[in-house]
Amino acid sequence: MAEQRVVRGIPEAIENLKKYQAVKVEAIKERLKKQAFRVELLAKEMVSVDTGRLKSSISTNWAGSDLGEGKTGAGAEAGDGVKRPEGSKELLYVVGSNVKYAPYQEFGTKRMTARPYLFPAYFSLEGETIKALAKIMKEDVRLG
Repeated sequence: MAEQRVVRGIPEAIENLKKYQAVKVEAIKERLKKQAFRVELLAKEMVSVDTGRLKSSISTNWAGSDLGEGKTGAGAEAGDGVKRPEGSKELLYVVGSNVKYAPYQEFGTKRMTARPYLFPAYFSLEGETIKALAKIMKEDVRLG
């Protein structure tokens, strides 16, 4: 007859894994938000300025924020800024502008040379962001 073994502590282990996940997700959310605002700031420093409207409209928004549109600067018009992403993707942060000519500035046209500001801002911080997220994942978590 086979020996029967009892495993104890499974519900507690599952509860601790849920707590661990919540702690890690919250830390990642905070780091991504910080990095998104840094990308926004750097993009505003890099963008070519004529009237200042595009620069003022560069904003950050995220799923679950209270903002319909991202925060905007003094030169922005009503409704400028990045719209809040739809859905439940809680780790989604968006930096950009909804000014109609923003893509032309970033990517250029047949008649206009590109003067990128968003992609260079993002890529200049990408490595730092990856390192920060890796650090979060390696950090010990003390649960209650």
